[in-house]
Amino acid sequence: MITGLTIPSPYYLSLITEFAPRPITNDLELSITQERINIILDQKNLSQDDRDYINVLGMLVYDYEEKNEQFPKLTDGEFYKH
Repeated sequence: MITGLTIPSPYYLSLITEFAPRPITNDLELSITQERINIILDQKNLSQDDRDYINVLGMLVYDYEEKNEQFPKLTDGEFYKH
């Protein structure tokens, strides 16, 4: 038996039912996920459920960007110039 896990609130369950967190596999999914994050962030008072959900979506965005974003390699001089 697993202990220590809290039972999700009905609100949190509604968040993940409306837009289920899934690994991001392309730029369209990335854009849609970022838009979902922005919609929640535009609310005035974020609940802990909102913050937890944004955290999960943010991890998915981060994972996708780490695997797919190609940053140019800069020399030390170019790096310090910028």
